[in-house]
Amino acid sequence: MHAKIGVFAKHFSRSTPEELFDAIADFGLNCVQFNAACLGIPSLPDTIDKALWRRTSRVARSAGVEIVALSATFNLLDENRSRLADNFRRLELLAEGAKVLGTDLLTLCSGTRDQRDMWAYHPDNQTFEAWQDMVDAMQQAVNIARIHNVYLGIEPEVANVVSDAKSAVRLISELGSDRLRIVFDPANLYRPPADPRRDGYVITDALSVLDDFVAIAHCQDLANPEVWPPAQHKCENLYQHVAAGTGIIDYHHYLYELERLTPAEVPLILHGLNEEQIPASLSFLHERLNEVDKALDRIKAWSMQPSTGAFLYNEQI
Repeated sequence: MHAKIGVFAKHFSRSTPEELFDAIADFGLNCVQFNAACLGIPSLPDTIDKALWRRTSRVARSAGVEIVALSATFNLLDENRSRLADNFRRLELLAEGAKVLGTDLLTLCSGTRDQRDMWAYHPDNQTFEAWQDMVDAMQQAVNIARIHNVYLGIEPEVANVVSDAKSAVRLISELGSDRLRIVFDPANLYRPPADPRRDGYVITDALSVLDDFVAIAHCQDLANPEVWPPAQHKCENLYQHVAAGTGIIDYHHYLYELERLTPAEVPLILHGLNEEQIPASLSFLHERLNEVDKALDRIKAWSMQPSTGAFLYNEQI
């Protein structure tokens, strides 16, 4: 059974940290990707009330909930240079806040040329100029991460400049920094006509190259396009996101490959759902994890060599 299963804390609405973490723990969840908005302040706060953040850390531990990451997202390709500079200042504050909360991972958006929505696709995202602007901005973020001894979790996202595993590996290579980690979300790797029902290789190939860089794994789903047609985003059709277990992603395959190709106990974070959907998605996740555990046990048993007593791991699914 997977040890760390959690949720985006922002999917809960509570008036105090005590109420928030008690509610999360009541679902049987033991970790969160946290957001400063849960404290009634902006996601990118102007100041850090360390007393409030220390209190939040205490109540999380008391509830048995680990804060595994802190959201620090803003558009690295923001054309408003004054706002961008101020967001880097706020990123430094969040780096300080993360350490108070007990996490060393800040999640960051790689950016888009769309100036209205940092998660919206723009056709210029794949240009050389957009890539270079993103790398320059990411270098600034890496410098902040190094100073404060934290890591940056970058999510390959079809609507952003880092749009797939290949571009994520390219970014890590170009920056040559040990401060970059990956937030893995299979729902953000597919754009039509690729279909997770037949194109499971997309997940396998991505995890094969990202492997040890994966720090947390998101669990959301993609709506069946026959029921929910893909949304149009500036010349690109993108899938609609839904709660894990209600869409078309093969979660047995996804969780199997996570277990096979990434470090042990990467936290699984439910995402893209509301509080009322958590029990069903959590039950679905546990069912698929049990199936994966049984499948892995069978493979180990079949691969055992009686002459040596050693286990040989079959790399074929």
